[in-house]
Amino acid sequence: MSERLSDTQLLAFLRTRLPVADWSAACLRPLPVNYTSRFWRLDAVERVYVIKEFFPGNEDNPLYPTLPQQEADALNVLARHALAPDLEAFVTSPTGTPLLVYGYDPAKSDEIDVGEAADLIGRFAALKQAIPGHQTVPSGFHEVLARGDAMLATIPDSRKAANLKRLRPADTLVGQRAVERSLVHRSFCLGTILATAGGARLIDWQYAGLGDPVEDIACFVSPGLATLYGLHPLVAHAEDLFLKHYPDRDTVGRFLEERGAYHWRLAAYCLLRQETLTHSNAPAARAYGRALEEEVDLLLRLKNR
Repeated sequence: MSERLSDTQLLAFLRTRLPVADWSAACLRPLPVNYTSRFWRLDAVERVYVIKEFFPGNEDNPLYPTLPQQEADALNVLARHALAPDLEAFVTSPTGTPLLVYGYDPAKSDEIDVGEAADLIGRFAALKQAIPGHQTVPSGFHEVLARGDAMLATIPDSRKAANLKRLRPADTLVGQRAVERSLVHRSFCLGTILATAGGARLIDWQYAGLGDPVEDIACFVSPGLATLYGLHPLVAHAEDLFLKHYPDRDTVGRFLEERGAYHWRLAAYCLLRQETLTHSNAPAARAYGRALEEEVDLLLRLKNR
């Protein structure tokens, strides 16, 4: 990226792309930046647009590669099923970065309860329409553990990695079984659910892939993922309520058997990011360190049940 996209550049660009009837009444404001993207919100008359600029160089992440085209493809299909907001544009910005815009009619309240979240992800998991072009991700207890092993193998001198290996669930805890792959969100939490006038919608599809719906349940109850999104981890009652409302009981049953693998893999990822970002991005390294502590605490609780 040769230059930083300014608010003035962006607004001029959006005027040529979005069907806003009265630009004099529209208001553009920046939103918090995350590790892989910048965001803006454009408030127009009775319509809200969120603009997402993807940073380059995040396609090779060992667990969460950032894939802008995948997000565009998912929004394009899932909006028709009332599962995601409308894709308004997916273009190259004036500075050469991928730029994605989604739009929605705002809700009167931004609050989402866990029962509504369970219904939303359950309807998504039951969707049979294929969305082409998505990555294939580790699926099932043993593949998930193997990905965690591979990440820790890249930091062989880490004392924390040696300690984390002691919490690794044994391969023998769950038998080998085939998994019917479907599209999974992979960062599903209250931070990736949007309240709209038409109901709850899922956002942030850049990490999605073909895997096991168990992963999305594990994400929602993950204290580490919640921490990374700046949220408080779910209390036990909220987790129980979410699992009670999730419509596919077979998937809930597999989650209860296999959840340790998903939490352990996320802990391995957080440790890898903490150790590799310490010198290049200290605030991010500290955030991953806090998420790691949350996942380790959960693993210890699960082990002692």
